[in-house]
Amino acid sequence: MTVISTRSELINWYERRGYSFTGEIQPFHDHGRFGNPRQPIELIVMEKMV
Repeated sequence: MTVISTRSELINWYERRGYSFTGEIQPFHDHGRFGNPRQPIELIVMEKMV
């Protein structure tokens, strides 16, 4: 799954439920649909180990 990198509280929530950061970072492509971001937005990839 991907999570916005600046959402530390959400990342922590997923980590408490067994998800971990894979090390992969993806750009967020909105093509102007959501206005201009105040800061660059990146998505981190997380996965749950079974």
